[in-house]
Amino acid sequence: MPDTPSHERGSARTILVVNPAAGGGRAARALDRVLDALRPWGEFEIAVTRAGERRPAERLVRSAVAGGAARIAVLGGDGTASEALNGLLLPNGEIAPVELALLPAGTGRDFARSAGLPRDPVAAARAAVAAHAPRAVDVGEIRLSDGGRRLFLNVASFGVSARIAHALEEHPDLKRRAGALAFGLATLRAGLAYAPDDAEIAVDGEAPLRGPTAAVAIANGGWFGGGMHVAPRARIDDGALEVVRFGDLARRDFALSLPLLYRGTHESHPRVSMSRGGAVVAAPRGDGGRAIEIEADGEVVGELPATFAVRPGALRLLA
Repeated sequence: MPDTPSHERGSARTILVVNPAAGGGRAARALDRVLDALRPWGEFEIAVTRAGERRPAERLVRSAVAGGAARIAVLGGDGTASEALNGLLLPNGEIAPVELALLPAGTGRDFARSAGLPRDPVAAARAAVAAHAPRAVDVGEIRLSDGGRRLFLNVASFGVSARIAHALEEHPDLKRRAGALAFGLATLRAGLAYAPDDAEIAVDGEAPLRGPTAAVAIANGGWFGGGMHVAPRARIDDGALEVVRFGDLARRDFALSLPLLYRGTHESHPRVSMSRGGAVVAAPRGDGGRAIEIEADGEVVGELPATFAVRPGALRLLA
């Protein structure tokens, strides 16, 4: 389609990527009102993800970038938004200078909390249209030992949190039935079978922390898991990652400490430590045992060892 007028910024080719299943159908129900809210942008293409395809939004965004899109709006959940971010990754490792508008319609909508975006997709669409200029925000990057690379918007983690993400990927009906409560229920369930991993992490080359580890969150944004305030000091535009390490927790802590995690007051727990930096190196200790999986924005993307880093101001976010 030809370029169309944009709101107060000249002309731009715009694509709206829609995951209609997000939020148990919330995205599909909001679509007509979102289209009305985006009307000031003029004409734009709509691309709909296909159920059953692996990372469909990533493919659609990559195709849109190759086709010359200058602005992409994403109506879906945190996973759809993260796929879209990775679709902006160019072969040379740079992030395409495309304006991205995120219209949160998923179950957790944690990145909206972290970024201060409206958590209603229609309100977010109106805010994106009203934005006079994109906001430069940070992006996290994971480099895996096999050479793979994955970007994340909000939080990457490993340990029991990745096992919870794996369980929710395998049982999406839990999120459909329980909504955001599914994350808390999955956490409590994981606590019943919990065993710590033996891992070590080093932040910005400092002396590594070693030993039994329940989980580590490497946070660009503050919230994950459907409203858990895992990194209260994290900001998406401060050029740093917050690193939250949960040590050898007792099983009862998964129930007793969950309210602290939702309130963001878990730093008071004696087995929790927090630090910040631009680069984190993490690896398993020993030469046996199970693999330590990594999740990023709710998707299992690989396993340790890995390096995590921040890309300051790498994304142009319309908000």
